[in-house]
Amino acid sequence: MLRGLLTHKLRLALSALAVVLGTMFMSGAFVAGDTFAQGFTALFSTVNQSIDVEVTAKDTTPGGQNAQFSTPTALLGQQDVDTVRGVDGVAGVRPGVYSAGARLIGSDGKVVGGAGPPQQGIAWNGDPLLQLRQGRPPQADDEIAVNQGLSDASGFGIGQTADVITLQPRTPYKIVGIFGFAGNRPSLAGETTVAFTLPQAQRVLLNAPGKFTSIDVAAAGGVSDSTLRDRVAAALPNDTVRTGAQVAEEQQSATSSFVNILKTGLVVFALIGMFTGAFLIFNTFSMLVAQRTRELALYRSFGASRGQVNRSVLLESVLLGLAASIVGLGLGILVGFILNKALQAIIGAMLPVSGVVVRAYAILTTLAVGTAFTVVAALIPALRASRVPPIAAMREAVTPDKPLTKLTSAGGVVLGAGGLLLGLGVGKVGDIPTWLTLGIGAGLCFLGMAMLAPIISRPLTTAAGKAFAWSVPGRLGARNTGRNPRRTAVTAAALMIGVALATGAGVFAQSAKAGITSAFERDVNAQLAVTTSLSQAPGASVGFPPELERTMAALPGVTSAVALRGDTVNLNGSDRFVLAGDAQAASTIFNLRPVAGNVRTLNPGEALLDQPTADALHVGPGTRVTMRTARGAPVTLDVVGVFKPNQAISSSLISSADAGGFRSPFAQQGFVQVASDSQVPQVRAELDKLFANNPDVSVNDQSQLIGQANNFVDILLGIVNTLLGLTIVVAVLGVVNTLLLSVFERTRELGLIRAVGMSRAMVGRMVTVESILISVFGALLGIFIGVGLGVAIVVALGDEFLSLTVPWGYLLITLALSIVAGLIAAVLPAIRAARLNVLQAIAYE
Repeated sequence: MLRGLLTHKLRLALSALAVVLGTMFMSGAFVAGDTFAQGFTALFSTVNQSIDVEVTAKDTTPGGQNAQFSTPTALLGQQDVDTVRGVDGVAGVRPGVYSAGARLIGSDGKVVGGAGPPQQGIAWNGDPLLQLRQGRPPQADDEIAVNQGLSDASGFGIGQTADVITLQPRTPYKIVGIFGFAGNRPSLAGETTVAFTLPQAQRVLLNAPGKFTSIDVAAAGGVSDSTLRDRVAAALPNDTVRTGAQVAEEQQSATSSFVNILKTGLVVFALIGMFTGAFLIFNTFSMLVAQRTRELALYRSFGASRGQVNRSVLLESVLLGLAASIVGLGLGILVGFILNKALQAIIGAMLPVSGVVVRAYAILTTLAVGTAFTVVAALIPALRASRVPPIAAMREAVTPDKPLTKLTSAGGVVLGAGGLLLGLGVGKVGDIPTWLTLGIGAGLCFLGMAMLAPIISRPLTTAAGKAFAWSVPGRLGARNTGRNPRRTAVTAAALMIGVALATGAGVFAQSAKAGITSAFERDVNAQLAVTTSLSQAPGASVGFPPELERTMAALPGVTSAVALRGDTVNLNGSDRFVLAGDAQAASTIFNLRPVAGNVRTLNPGEALLDQPTADALHVGPGTRVTMRTARGAPVTLDVVGVFKPNQAISSSLISSADAGGFRSPFAQQGFVQVASDSQVPQVRAELDKLFANNPDVSVNDQSQLIGQANNFVDILLGIVNTLLGLTIVVAVLGVVNTLLLSVFERTRELGLIRAVGMSRAMVGRMVTVESILISVFGALLGIFIGVGLGVAIVVALGDEFLSLTVPWGYLLITLALSIVAGLIAAVLPAIRAARLNVLQAIAYE
């Protein structure tokens, strides 16, 4: 068995490559995720290494820390600082101020930092974590210190003046210090940090003079962190008191969800690749068993039992799977290192971890999964091998394939069951979660179509082969494709999986883009929009003064304008996201339809509720609700109307006068309706002038807004298709492997057709036609299943942002790419077939 396994090195390498690719991706996912997680662990340990105990206020504001804006509103006062200082065992107290959203403006007029790590502001309070590299700490209200990373990115140095946006408008500050962190690090994780004096930080970051976001406490000698924590907690029972280790652990757990999602997503795609590779391995072992019929029969005639033959073939699969998994594991560690560096580059993080983290579970799981997939794929060929009768050793021909009747019948049943489950998922019948019903149904459809593929391979490949019927190589290639329908079907099934998933994703993406476009055109009457990017500039300081709503409405050619300012508030005990702005203008711009009462301009103390909120609170026109904001006192609002939400506006509306307690003093978006399209360029130019000094704001027309939303969908589709590329690569390897083994199997036949006059080029074209037909067959199956799956998902979700659309152009491109894949897969087998020595091939046994 070992000698036979090593004799055919090319077949061994091609079969192992599928396992190598799958296990490489899987181990790479584990290693990248664990390395990234270890980096965060080291980061948070470093950040909190100078903290023995930390005190923060319990956040009881609406939405808490999950609110849209991350500016802290649960604050501590000087009395809390004095109380902590008086606790027995306290050696030192360091009150601090921290908030996201302090953004320095570069020389190009744009915010430095962009997407990724936070842009934050702090109070310089002597924290030993900060290491002054140049200059001195800020001492006046108009002075700041910046971290080395921000200095390098902006080009600003000591003595220069830079504008910074906080809760206050764009303000110039003089840079008097540049600081870094231990290990000569310019930043902890790519973040940008602006340090103010303590009083200035309280004003511009919190809008709360005399308040603090935290108190760091140092323990006296001989007092443990946990003991000091308990003492401080007893003194401040209404606040949150934790040790530095607990703070680091909680911060780490907050990032674990991202890391777990990353690992899970990559592992899922790795398993898909492994599943596709199983078809390759199954086909390879099936063909090897068929070609070794006489050899296996001789073993049986010499006295070998069925179990011995069975174990021999299975042992081959075990060794193949284990060896390939070991190679894949090694390559995966390298891939994990590369993925980790790529992630750090994308998000700008410089996590304090070197090398890679390889845990025992990653090694064991990768080896176990790779070996198990290989053994399961080889199980049926092994059983076939054990059933070869000794008399077969006397025959020249291999054992013929069994009839397809039973396989076809079973495939029809499985496909029907899958279709039924998809139908139940679309109709949301029963208590089973829709995603589970759709998932199982899709899996059964894949399996059923793979089982039916042999019976439909011959007619489909024959029909497709007519495109090559003009030449002898074309006709022979088409007939060879239909000669062994099982082999053709199994090879094409591997390609079917990748194409089906890509096609399903394409249908969903196109439906999402069509739905987004329809929602904008249906629900937004404004030609222009003033937008901010919360993802690129987090914090409550993002946006523009809401008073500019009147300025926008007064521009020549503007018929209606609204500036919307949002926050999470508490309405009658329920946290709800609300918007503040001109309700009458919003009704005109967003086609708000009243369900009860009136949709009109709101006076102070009035509210216009969306229908789900009104139903949940059991209120309507003529009733009152109590609103509690993050910063203000509770206010009572009269409900004047209820409207049906749409895709543009789905939150309740209040007057701007009642939004004084919002976390952010700024509006985050604005919409402008222009009298005629011919006036849009003029109005847009005026809006550009109005917001010229605000780097957070951009003015876009409706087509640009739709394009930005659709661009996000395109990015997601690109990521999915890139990851599915592994499946396509494995499938193409399957075509290569099948054709190579087929060439080996038909050595004598190829010699004979060369002897009767077929040239090497014609032999190469014949094999190329086989490869193209197999690839096109797999692509057609995949497109059929993928379109059905995509339609089922879109209909099942039934979201207004989804408008069922079949991307015919995308499908044609997929089919064309399958032809290209067939051409690529044919190169090596065609060369090998064309180079066969005629005399040796004729004499081949």
